Amino acid sequence: MKRFILKSAFLFVAAAGFAQTMLESYLQNDLELKRLSLEYQKSQISTKKTGIENGVSVELSSGTAKFQFSGDSTSVQVSPSVSVGVPQASNLTFKASSTLKIVDGENNSSDSSVSLGVDIISITTLNRTISLKKAARTELEARRALQNRALEAEKEFYNELKTLFNSASTIVSKQKDLYDDTISFDEIKAKGYSASSSKYRQAQMKVLSDQHEIETEIRTLEHDCAVFASKCSIIFEPGTHPKDFLPDEIPQTEAVDILSFAKSDYTKIESAQYAHELAELQRRADKDFTLTANGGYTLKNSNTSFNSSNTSNSEKSDTVDVGINATWQGLTLGAGANIPIASTEDTVYTLSATLKPNTFRTKRLTKQEYQLTEEQENISIQSAEDNYYTDVVDKQTELEAILWSKKTNGETFDLWDTLEKDEKRWLDEGLVKESEYLNAFANKELYRLKSLINDIELIIYNNTTKLLFCRDSEFQEEA
Repeated sequence: MKRFILKSAFLFVAAAGFAQTMLESYLQNDLELKRLSLEYQKSQISTKKTGIENGVSVELSSGTAKFQFSGDSTSVQVSPSVSVGVPQASNLTFKASSTLKIVDGENNSSDSSVSLGVDIISITTLNRTISLKKAARTELEARRALQNRALEAEKEFYNELKTLFNSASTIVSKQKDLYDDTISFDEIKAKGYSASSSKYRQAQMKVLSDQHEIETEIRTLEHDCAVFASKCSIIFEPGTHPKDFLPDEIPQTEAVDILSFAKSDYTKIESAQYAHELAELQRRADKDFTLTANGGYTLKNSNTSFNSSNTSNSEKSDTVDVGINATWQGLTLGAGANIPIASTEDTVYTLSATLKPNTFRTKRLTKQEYQLTEEQENISIQSAEDNYYTDVVDKQTELEAILWSKKTNGETFDLWDTLEKDEKRWLDEGLVKESEYLNAFANKELYRLKSLINDIELIIYNNTTKLLFCRDSEFQEEA
């Protein structure tokens, strides 16, 4: 029985530490990390597409060509056009078009024009800004999700490792109970109780029960180690002891101070602030009044001959074209003029008006909605700030507890380590019983495991604290 006790006492003396290697393999096998990496790459492509779609646009068109054959007469007509838009420059638009017509080899073309339009008061530039801002935000959030997943996966790794160490700690505690119960059983035997007595059998059953519980816990731990090993691409052969798998050291790290992060980078505050800024842009883009002006030049403008019974190409005049369009809520007005170059022609004026009464009514209701929405946004920002202060207190308290526990367990381990060495020497000299030495060894092992758990808890705390904040500069450094 004592040989069993001595063997099991050394069960959790772990092999050389390789926690970092295990972590790297664990992260490499994380499918969510791989998925988010691809998602981030897709968001980068999407941002580029949005930039192209909202940048300088060019459209070329040949128009529909018409061919007509009548006896010896041949007619060919085509209407090519080109347009260039620059939305970032007040929606500046350049257009050129023409109606080319060749009849029996004679050029009978008309309405060749060039024009330039610009928004004086418009929503186009703001809408472009909103589209680009949304695309950039989507990419940023995909990047942050990838960045945070790496921390979350690392946290999951150390949580699983902590569970294994807790199981090991439980086994050591049960071994201590076994040592105590074994000493009590030895005392009963020394007092001369017969093997058939109730007291003898109860003490014996207690020892056997302790041994069974320890063996069951060890088997469970071996199974859990095998599962964890598979996630780290490590082969855990059947019958392998946890001592050959569990690392004997955890990477040391400095504690993260939550106050070292800017309050504005607190994820909930940053998210609420962004939502408010985007909504504010969208409200500004919903203008009551817009104004657009355009000007151009048309060769042989067919509009100049609309009063004439003779519509030959020779009577059509070149014109200077100007126009303006205005929209105020549900009212749209347009005015334009084609000013002939030839003095014999009169200026052609165009007017247009559209009225949608319901738009006036819905605009008033929309403004009321905007006011309520803005109040909600301010409440969200305030709520996020309240959460920030709560998390600051929680994290500072949590860190104090971890550091205090780490210090206390480290000091206690040093005491038991010294005592264990002394007990081993005294055991070899025959001055103490083996059970006394085993008790000292078990306590030393227990506090060694607790110290390792404290190291893990500090890493988990650091990761959890970092996840509360946006760390964009950190990502750039890694990249």
